[in-house]
Amino acid sequence: MENFRFKRLFKCSGTVILPVIHVLDFEQTRRNVEIAVHEGVSGVFLINHDYGIDEFLPIIRKIRRKFPNLWFGVNFLGVGISAALPILEKLQCEDGCEVDAYWADDAEINEHLSETEQPAVKLWQDSMIKSAWVGLYFGGVAFKKQRSVDPANFLRAAQIAANSIDVTVTSGSATGVVASLEKIRAFRQGCKEAALAVASGITPENFHQYGNLLDAVLVATGINVPGDFYNIDPSRLRRLLDEAKSDSHRNQVASELGAWYMDLMAPRSRGKRYAWLDPSSAYINAHSFNAIIDDLVRPFCADSIDVVAGIDAAGFVLAGALAVRLNKGVLTLRKGGKVPVAYDVVSMVNYSAQTQELEMRKPAFSSGTKVLLVDQWIETGGTMDAAVRLIERQGGVVAGFAVICVEENTFTNQMRKKYKVSSCVLPDSDLQSQCNQQTLNSFANFNPESCFPDTGETN
Repeated sequence: MENFRFKRLFKCSGTVILPVIHVLDFEQTRRNVEIAVHEGVSGVFLINHDYGIDEFLPIIRKIRRKFPNLWFGVNFLGVGISAALPILEKLQCEDGCEVDAYWADDAEINEHLSETEQPAVKLWQDSMIKSAWVGLYFGGVAFKKQRSVDPANFLRAAQIAANSIDVTVTSGSATGVVASLEKIRAFRQGCKEAALAVASGITPENFHQYGNLLDAVLVATGINVPGDFYNIDPSRLRRLLDEAKSDSHRNQVASELGAWYMDLMAPRSRGKRYAWLDPSSAYINAHSFNAIIDDLVRPFCADSIDVVAGIDAAGFVLAGALAVRLNKGVLTLRKGGKVPVAYDVVSMVNYSAQTQELEMRKPAFSSGTKVLLVDQWIETGGTMDAAVRLIERQGGVVAGFAVICVEENTFTNQMRKKYKVSSCVLPDSDLQSQCNQQTLNSFANFNPESCFPDTGETN
């Protein structure tokens, strides 16, 4: 499942936090679910760690009746998806108890075989086709207490899983032990834009190292009362959710891996009066385009924005996509002479040192409207400054900027301090230095065909 679709299920632009409750009885489960819901989680997983499925099922049914709108998944400990499907189907069709996801610790991916030679995968895929159950499948790969996988094969295992499982789940070596960053990087690279989760060792203290590489965290010990395997500590859950909502995890790790799509951007081939690179080559590819939007939308929540404004013309593409993610409308800021109705206009000096005008319809919005300004690039800052003046002239409030990159100079550095800025290229990164020099290392090996969308055809 593409990670942007996965996140959309939870109305989340960042990492989805899913507490895992080790079930003892109904009251203990109810109490922990209520804590999770009160703190604002997107969903929970229930797992029968200490007893059999027959004792677990009545609790699942009672939890669904108590929380009819709650997203929750289950893990029948040690039971694969093929064996679990008849139980899930009965819960859904006969008992009216919908389970939104099933998590199996072992998806039985064999990294030594090709994608078409995966017997376990074929078995459960055939089973799911015949099943009436319609939930998501979270499958463990290179998972704790399962068959050991050589780290050299993590990338291959993730690639196979990404094409087979709704959500690939990996872990550290044991309960409460965090996976190494090298392992998560390999899985992120292998999964590309397919959903990736981790199910051990993430805590409020270490989330910032991992968050930008993950689409979901399945967490128990990291948020539980210290020394208590069964009960959530509300304060620790709250801290983890706060970390996930913040943009503090957009660090050097993200700049090295998260901006892989920069390699798909084309160098200028026409003349110096044209922009020095063309991001549209990365927009053609669905994986890279959606990854760009994922990164740009991450620091913003829908409540902080009323409308998304794109700047003529390259900003229109990104603004439209961001507006859809945030469920907001789009406002266009046009170059001079393009607006066919009453308008405001300001003069500006653009990146090529030419004086231009920027126009906006009048009136465009009510006073106090929070506007997210979107453009492809901020080079000198002149165009974005003109956009700010137009928004503020009509009483709007600039909620922030979303751009692929902000080139660093005295003026743009001041803009970063004044406004919330989301960019694909992170400040103080090596990639930022390349952009400041208006060149990318990837230009040397740029291949336009690597950007082409996958048509599903083979030669």
